[in-house]
Amino acid sequence: MEGCIKENQNSIFNISLGSVDKVNESVLLKIFKECHPELEWISNIPEEQKEAVIAQQFAIEKQQLMMIYPEAELNIIFSDGKAIGRIYIYYGKNTDRILEIGLLKEYRRQGIGQSVIREVIEKAVDREKTVSLQVTWFNRDACRLYQKLGFQIVENKGVVCEMRYVKP
Repeated sequence: MEGCIKENQNSIFNISLGSVDKVNESVLLKIFKECHPELEWISNIPEEQKEAVIAQQFAIEKQQLMMIYPEAELNIIFSDGKAIGRIYIYYGKNTDRILEIGLLKEYRRQGIGQSVIREVIEKAVDREKTVSLQVTWFNRDACRLYQKLGFQIVENKGVVCEMRYVKP
């Protein structure tokens, strides 16, 4: 996806992927926070303590991903060299799994995430693989996007729905 140009009605984005090693931890934490609106539900504690809890959740997520998917590819989504999101993918034998994807708020609803996901789908289909992901039930916008791109719910696990790309 390096150097992919995403055209929009109002602007052109030069979108590329790069290793998480190319950005500092504070940028990753900002992306994490903006991609997890449920963190806003943390209340009745001082702001300092809330930030510590969020940082802890961020560290736990990263640790869990690396424990379960040690060979996952952790990428940052860049627009003209600025870190605007993240996509973490595990390339399995038969299935490519999108573990995490999210964009900073100001870059959403502009087709960027859609073009990144389409790229993942195209590469998987070329290798005769499927693509899977999970989405929380309250993330309706993401669920609609995934369904628009050809994903179907294959299992409702309560808090999350397991989705799989179904080739038309």
